[in-house]
Amino acid sequence: MLIALVASPLLLSACGGGGDDDERSFTTSDVVDGRYDTAKISSRLEKYRNITLKDKNNANIFLVDRPSNRFFGEHAVLPFGFHESKGQFSTVTNDGKQASEDVTIRSYRGHYASVLETTRPNTVFSEELNPKSINGFSSDLIAPTDFLPMNAIYTYKGKAFNSVPANDADLTYTIDYGKRRGSGEIAAAGEHGKITLEEAPIRYYSELIAGVSGYGIKDGVAKDATTGAYNLGIAGDNAEEIIGHAGYGQQPADNTINFVGSR
Repeated sequence: MLIALVASPLLLSACGGGGDDDERSFTTSDVVDGRYDTAKISSRLEKYRNITLKDKNNANIFLVDRPSNRFFGEHAVLPFGFHESKGQFSTVTNDGKQASEDVTIRSYRGHYASVLETTRPNTVFSEELNPKSINGFSSDLIAPTDFLPMNAIYTYKGKAFNSVPANDADLTYTIDYGKRRGSGEIAAAGEHGKITLEEAPIRYYSELIAGVSGYGIKDGVAKDATTGAYNLGIAGDNAEEIIGHAGYGQQPADNTINFVGSR
C-alpha cells in the first residue's frame, strides 16, 4: 500500500484561492494552497507536524505544516507526461525528530489528472511503510468530471508505474459512456504479469481518487496471477483523462501500481 498525500481542487475553495473559477476549470497547472485541516491526509501521518517534498531545484511540490495549518501542493513543477527526477523528502515529527533523504520522483502529469510516487524511503516514514510493499510516498491530483458524455465510447491510453522502473507498463482502458461501464488492462512488466482491469460500472462516489467526489470505479476487480482491486476516476470537463490505482501481488495485495491515461 502507498502512503498518500492528496491535492484536491476542493482545497482552492476552502482557502479562497480559487477566485471565481469552479472546479471544472481546475487543471494540474494550478497551485493548491489551503488548510491542513481540509486536506485528505492519511491518519497514519498525524504524528508529523511537517512534511516536505522538494524537486531538484528546491521548489516545493508538497508542504504540509500543521502548526500553521497549511497544505501546499504544486504539481505544475512536474513536466507533462511521464517523467523521473531527483528530489528531497523531509519530515519533522510532533516531538521534533527530523529526517531527510534524497529520493527519485516518478510522475505522470496530464492536464486534469496527475500522480507521483517516490522511491521507497529508507529513513523518512520508515515506521509507516508496509515492509512487504515496494511502494513509496504518493500524491494524486484530479479535476473530476462533473457531467459524463452521453453515448460516446472512448479508449484511454497512458502509463502505469510505481516506485520500481521495471514495473512501468502501458495502460489501455475503454469506457462505454452509453452503458456506463469500463474495462481495460495494464501490460505485463517487471514483477507483475498482465493486469486485467475487469469490466465494472461507472458510478458517482462521494470519495474516490484523492478523496474527491466524482465519477469512476471503486473496488473493481484487477487480476494478474492473483486478484486485487482497482479504483479509477474520470477527469476533465469532457472526460479527457482517467487516473487510478490497481493492487497486485500476494494476498492481500501488497503492492500498488498507479495509472493515468488520456483519450
